[in-house]
Formats: sequence, structure tokens, C-alpha cells
Amino acid sequence: MLTVPISVWQKATFVQSGHRTAIGRMHQPHIQNFRVTSRARGTGPVIDAEEIATSTDSADPASAPKFTSSATEDGKVAIITGASTGIGLATAEGLVTSGDYHTIILAGRDARKHEIAMQRLESLVNTSSKKTQVKHMQLDLSSLEEVRAFARDFLALGIPLHTLILNAGVMAIPERMLTQDGFEYQFGVNHLAHFLLGNLLLDSIVESSSSPSQPGRIIALSSSAHQFPSPLMRGDLSDLQSEKYSPWTVYGQSKLANLFFAYELDRLCREKGLPVAVHAVHPGVVKTELARSLTPNGTPLADLFKDMVDPLASFVLKTSEEGARTSVRLATSDDGKLGGRYWVNEKPAPTFDFDPISEASQSLASLLPKRPRFTSYDPCVWRELWQVSEDLVGLKVGDVACLSAK
Repeated sequence: MLTVPISVWQKATFVQSGHRTAIGRMHQPHIQNFRVTSRARGTGPVIDAEEIATSTDSADPASAPKFTSSATEDGKVAIITGASTGIGLATAEGLVTSGDYHTIILAGRDARKHEIAMQRLESLVNTSSKKTQVKHMQLDLSSLEEVRAFARDFLALGIPLHTLILNAGVMAIPERMLTQDGFEYQFGVNHLAHFLLGNLLLDSIVESSSSPSQPGRIIALSSSAHQFPSPLMRGDLSDLQSEKYSPWTVYGQSKLANLFFAYELDRLCREKGLPVAVHAVHPGVVKTELARSLTPNGTPLADLFKDMVDPLASFVLKTSEEGARTSVRLATSDDGKLGGRYWVNEKPAPTFDFDPISEASQSLASLLPKRPRFTSYDPCVWRELWQVSEDLVGLKVGDVACLSAK
């Protein structure tokens, strides 16, 4: 079953389990015609998901998505951010074909792109033995108020939530930009928005989990770029807003924040005895429109570069479907029941943990007052980043009941 995607609504009403609920919200674009791209600059950010930038594109106001009553009876419910293209769309396809999910919500900004994505998913739904509802709900990750509005709108539907896949993200924006809330863009979108969303929906995931043996799942897309040298790698949180801006350093720091969020949230869930497993995933280096971003479209140089790169990319880079396999596996198999791990190529993998002077002589090491070590396994750093993130997004005690309980 597919329905027309709903991106924005004013005073929308819908009926769920016999109750009428009113949701009043008007989407206000703040960044006109903005796209995170480098075509005009000749440098190269890579965008894994387009659900970030706000433009003047608008959707026709309509009623909010309606869900059949079987949404709570036949299968699970999943939310995927950034699912209109690329890895996110391939993940949605994987969940549809698995037959495990009755309802899949594509959370993102661009209604037109979601319409195209949902048309692509329609053939899978029609051939599946179990019919899956695929819906679009408005979410602009560059605005924390939009994140809060999305969470309110979802919770008002009164349906369960079993899996949350935090997929959307931006990569290596050439120049420092700010979100609508004034945060550095990559850190704000990749980490803070997903941090807030995961927290606001955590109670719903806990309530929807049938038992500790069938935990809810949160899957955060990180990256091997978390190993790029950054202040956070050293446990230094003094420049999370990256006043000293370097595109790839900042991207790596945001992906490291995704990793620490997954590690700390899984630790908190285990500490509280909550039936939720949290995973971090590196999808791999996936084939994107990188060649087109490096040079202006339609120029002889762009065509020549594309002709040279595309054959090599087919052998070296993953397809979106290959990049989505790990997330789909964690969302549909028993492998997803045990959290707190970082996954690469459908297998758990280590994250960074090294001594920068391990090869130095003992005499040199003995001169250092404290032997330095760079590690991703320091719960103190996880906790500190969590607390800073809570302050930045304005998360208050009691906003997440399951974490506040004694």
C-alpha cells in the first residue's frame, strides 16, 4: 500500500484508533535555494542523503498520513532519515522485501524526491507477500524545532516504533556554514539533530519492544572517517563548532560523534535495563555523484572526467544496495539484538585505539609525564559529549522518561 507523500501540513487532522488529533504546523524555509554542493566551486563535498538543505520547493498542504489499524498487528514500524535517495532508499527497499515491516516512514524534507522514491518502492510492495505501508513525513535536520515537530507528529499517530535508522548526512562542505540554530552545519545535522531525534523517540521504542529478547533497534550511520584526526579524537570537546574549519576534519569529527552517541546510548540502555540495541555502521565508500560535483556539469572536462572515473568506480566503490546491507541486516536479523558495536561489511569491527608513541623507545616514553593514547573506548568522553549535546539541543530532565527513571 502506497499513499501520496505528505511533506507539510497546516491544521492537519487524522483519525487514529477512533481519536481525532489536530496538528498545527507551518514549514518555513529559512535557507533559500540552498544545496550542499560544490559544482560551482570545483571542490567536492559528497552527499549521501539529500534530506538536509531547505529550498523554496513546497508541497501541497494535505491531510496527515493515515495508517491502517494493522500497523500495530502485522509486522514492525521503522523510521529512516534521508531515505529518498542513495543508501537510505536502498535500506527502505531492503526492509520492504524482508517482509518484517508493516510500516516504513521516510523522514526527510523534499516531497518531490520522496514521491519518486515511493513510486520506486511501489513495485516491491506490490510483489511482496506482506503488504507494507510506506509513508513520507516532513523532517529538516538543519532545524532542531523541525526535529521536535517531527517527533511530536509521529508520537501523535499512536503507532509503535521498533527501528530507527539515522541515515541522513552531509559530507565535507567546502566552507563553514551554520544550521538554522547557529551550529556548524556538519556537526549540527550529522550529530545534534540525530542525537535529539533518537532521544525524543526512545520512549516509544522502549514501549514497543515486546521483550528483552526482541529489543528495539537504533542504527546510526557513522563512517570510517571517524578515524580522521580531529580534536574529539583526542578527547578534546573545546571546538565542536569547528571555528577552525577544515571540511574533512569536521566531517570526521561529526562521524566520530555519531559513533560515541551509539556507544553511550547503548551503554545507558544496558545500565537501565532497557530493551534497545544501538549500533553504529560504516556503509562503505558508496558510488555517488562525486565526479559531477568535482567539475561543472555539461563541460567537456566534466564529461571526460566522468568517462575516466565511472569504469574505475564500478570496481572500487559500492552500490547503494551494497552500502545498505549492514543496516538491513541489523534491522531484520538476530544480529541486531546485541548492540554497542560498530559494523563494517556486515561484521563487527574495531574502532580506533592506538598509542601514538608505541614504536618509540622506552627511554623516550619514560620522559613523558603522561603516556598519550587515542581511543574510541573511553566512556568518560562518551559521557562528556552526551552531556554537551544535551545542553546544545536543550534536552531537559524528563524529556526522555526511560532514561530519567531511577
